[in-house]
Amino acid sequence: MQLPMKQFLSLLALYVVLLAACAGAETAVPTPIPTAVAISGAAGETLATQEGPLWVLLSGVDEHGLIAEHELTLLLEPEAPSNSGPVVHTGIAAAVLEIRHGGPQNLQRFYRVETVNGDTGWISDYYVRRVAYLYDASSETIPLLAAPDGQEVARLPNISPVAVKAPADDAWWLVQAVEDGTLGWVRSELVKESPLAEFLQNQSHDHP
Repeated sequence: MQLPMKQFLSLLALYVVLLAACAGAETAVPTPIPTAVAISGAAGETLATQEGPLWVLLSGVDEHGLIAEHELTLLLEPEAPSNSGPVVHTGIAAAVLEIRHGGPQNLQRFYRVETVNGDTGWISDYYVRRVAYLYDASSETIPLLAAPDGQEVARLPNISPVAVKAPADDAWWLVQAVEDGTLGWVRSELVKESPLAEFLQNQSHDHP
């Protein structure tokens, strides 16, 4: 029985990720990436789980599309600003390892993450973006590929919202369209932190 095209592309994309891992890809990501992300309380006790893997962008871009912080500091412990860890660049992709609720009425959230560069630590949800945007100033549409540098399988209009699914390395990221679930690979510099013109036109920058 022939698979529907969307299922075929999903299987193909996952195959490429596994193939890269087996080939000894240089990108350092959690091994294995959690398939169930723990939601914990202030004391670290598990309250629930969320389906994974879950990838996000760490971003210092504010609600106006301005880069408020080019570099972000990961913490060794949540809610401990003096206990600083690695410094990462805004716009970097990271796998979520745990989400912890704390503070008054458990309204504060911190994410324990590991970036594509292998840096780990905690960061406030203020800097976490679950949705990214595809944008190319030289084109009205963005091609999605079956594999890095592979065959085109779909096109999305500029500023399409996507979720990052599996960054293979710093150059190519697997994304999924929020609107219809289409999967495909794009160059990482086309994945943006904000849909606002102030960011896209004036402050667009490559990932480190």
